[in-house]
Amino acid sequence: MPRERIDTTFHETFALNIPSVASVLRVSDEHEGDVTAEIIRAETNLGPNYVKAMPRYARGCGLLDLGTYRLTPFARAALDKDPNLMSVETLWLMHYHLSAPHGPGPRFWNELITNTVRIGQPLGRSDVSEAIGKYLQEKTRKTLSRRALESTATAFLGTYAKSDALGKLGLVELAEESQGLYDVRQPDAPPLWVVAYALADYWEALSQGASELLLKDLGRQDGFAGLFFMGPGMLGTFLSELQSAGVVNIKRDAPPFVVTRLWRDTQELRARLYA
Repeated sequence: MPRERIDTTFHETFALNIPSVASVLRVSDEHEGDVTAEIIRAETNLGPNYVKAMPRYARGCGLLDLGTYRLTPFARAALDKDPNLMSVETLWLMHYHLSAPHGPGPRFWNELITNTVRIGQPLGRSDVSEAIGKYLQEKTRKTLSRRALESTATAFLGTYAKSDALGKLGLVELAEESQGLYDVRQPDAPPLWVVAYALADYWEALSQGASELLLKDLGRQDGFAGLFFMGPGMLGTFLSELQSAGVVNIKRDAPPFVVTRLWRDTQELRARLYA
């Protein structure tokens, strides 16, 4: 079942800003989650709209529990090892949580990552806006204004293009500002333990307790591999490494090929993220 997730227009027209999200996490941590927007405004330099938008980004990125200012286990691990949220491990997992089909990111984010963003194909702001509008109409029967769609598209693209957001992943780069065109590049592969931790989260959310999943399902563009822009070959390489590490077992003796989970819980994988 899909989890609760943040709304389509959560962004207040802004892209993700990691220093701002990090400041929200620090205040939330200091107050043990007993925080209000007024406290964040008083204890940071965030403006009134950032005070609204950045906690929502933090929730969509898997750093705050939805509807609260409580840090998630991922956020606690990140603050301990990467307090400025700038390591590739943290950035990839923020991307993963925004993009996962089960949330907590907004519903359209997964659609864009798995069906609209294509490596090597230029991407325009109008393309993203149109894709969001079409998705919302088909899935929710809701219609957003053109202005809301365009600001949402701008927030999405800026989140991947800006250096103080997820730009370090190298996925999207502004090509022609006047026309709102972006180049989409093959990003560097995520670290192994990012893939392991994300796989455990994905598996537990979508497999309904199954101990095995079909390799072909994990490798689909709209499946796990697509979230990290991996083809079947790259996914196979990662899974082989995780098999060597005792995290999964892959049965390739005869089709259909099956992946079996061997981890006990996500905590053991999270502990290796920043090792």
